[in-house]
Amino acid sequence: MPGVEPASHKSRSGIREEPAYAQSWMSVPFDDYDGMTQQQYQDSVGPFLRHGKLVPIEVPKGWRRVESSRPGKHLYVHMASGAISRFPKEQFDCKQECWVGKDGTKLADEELKMHPERRVMKLVEPKVAEAALNAAAARKDAAEAAAAAPAPAVAEAPKQEAVAPAPEESVVSAQPPLPVALMFPGQGSQYVNMMSEAKDLPAVKSMLRRAEGILGYDILEICLQGPESKLEQTRYCQPAMYIGGLAGAEKLKSQQREKVERCQALAGLSLGEYTALTVAGVFDFETGLKIVKLRGEAMQEAAEASQQSMLSVAGLSQEKLSALCKECCEADSDVCQIANFLFPNGFSCAGTSAAVERLMAKAQSTEGCLQAKLLKTSGGFHTSLMLSAREKLLSALRDVEGDMKSPKCDVYMNLTGKKISKGTKPAEIIDMLGDQLISCVQWEPSIKEMIKDGVTEFYECGPMKQLKAMLKRIDANAFKAATSVDV
Repeated sequence: MPGVEPASHKSRSGIREEPAYAQSWMSVPFDDYDGMTQQQYQDSVGPFLRHGKLVPIEVPKGWRRVESSRPGKHLYVHMASGAISRFPKEQFDCKQECWVGKDGTKLADEELKMHPERRVMKLVEPKVAEAALNAAAARKDAAEAAAAAPAPAVAEAPKQEAVAPAPEESVVSAQPPLPVALMFPGQGSQYVNMMSEAKDLPAVKSMLRRAEGILGYDILEICLQGPESKLEQTRYCQPAMYIGGLAGAEKLKSQQREKVERCQALAGLSLGEYTALTVAGVFDFETGLKIVKLRGEAMQEAAEASQQSMLSVAGLSQEKLSALCKECCEADSDVCQIANFLFPNGFSCAGTSAAVERLMAKAQSTEGCLQAKLLKTSGGFHTSLMLSAREKLLSALRDVEGDMKSPKCDVYMNLTGKKISKGTKPAEIIDMLGDQLISCVQWEPSIKEMIKDGVTEFYECGPMKQLKAMLKRIDANAFKAATSVDV
């Protein structure tokens, strides 16, 4: 009969079934979110919550985070290709015809061929290493606090202090090197407030703590607070730039570990060469800093022995500039020579002040000269005026020769513009470092040699962006593949 429920054994017996439990409120739609249930809403925002706290959201360069039509649901848009994804990921770049990482960097062929599980392990290695450094630093701070506390009534055996591993003692990868070069700036790139971005990295904290004991003063305070006139002094500037370059390498390592551990080439401008040799394993941090301290003090002393200046010149050929330098040496005591070969028709010259001032006037009146101006650096660096500093430096280097090692990778040297490779004896490196003080720095030839040897990526580690700016005038493609890692 229509409208009447058919009889059954349950209805005849008066049995009425009720649901075992009521419908969950989590599955009931609520009005504010366009028909979403409470469960659906929690699922959409769940990835951004952890134990009731907000998780910081990082949007890599080249991506855009947008809200979808569903409130609380966000998507990521790759700005170059327009691809939409729930999270930033690798993309195939049609313009470059290659795979790029989520941060836009080209993926090496070795990485593309890597087994997926090995790639996952590679991605978590930097985080594991950083956690280990943080734990080691925390243990050391706890040990120092315990040592400063009053001694207990019952004598206890002394505990060995836990020390964070030195940043330069990283394990060398057995995998082939990447076509990457790390570049380190020298004196002239310093500025007040440098190190503010990298000072809190665990490895940098460890370096700064040890540096204070070697230098006898707080170099971080000078870097952050100056004054500029003090930071410019060679005796302070060189240790600051040495640590600043290593801090840049540590910052890059925290972001892209393999770029540092598997780099093909290293080079540093003048003082930066000592930073490069430390990253290459020739010096450990303490030995390198002691040598740099002595070098800075010896060069400061040599610079104060007479009136000396440096001049930046652009637009003239090396042959023409060398001829002008000779013309400016009117007296036997005059010194004037090219100190740095930086980029095509770009040089710095140094010598006694009178001769350098004559050079400035001659250069400015020479056809083709684009610039001729005095630099803040007060010493006649990389000229014969540094002979006394050279002798002191060589003596100090020979004293630590037993602690020096052969480089772990190619290092392009200032003296020749060519590389030294694995197996190069420390004695050879010592002679080159000594002669570097009185000879022209071959920076442009070094860069050209790197490119010739297959380097395709360049990272300037340390304060400012001067090396990258010079790279633009040396090779346009290399400039496009260059990144500044400021500290």
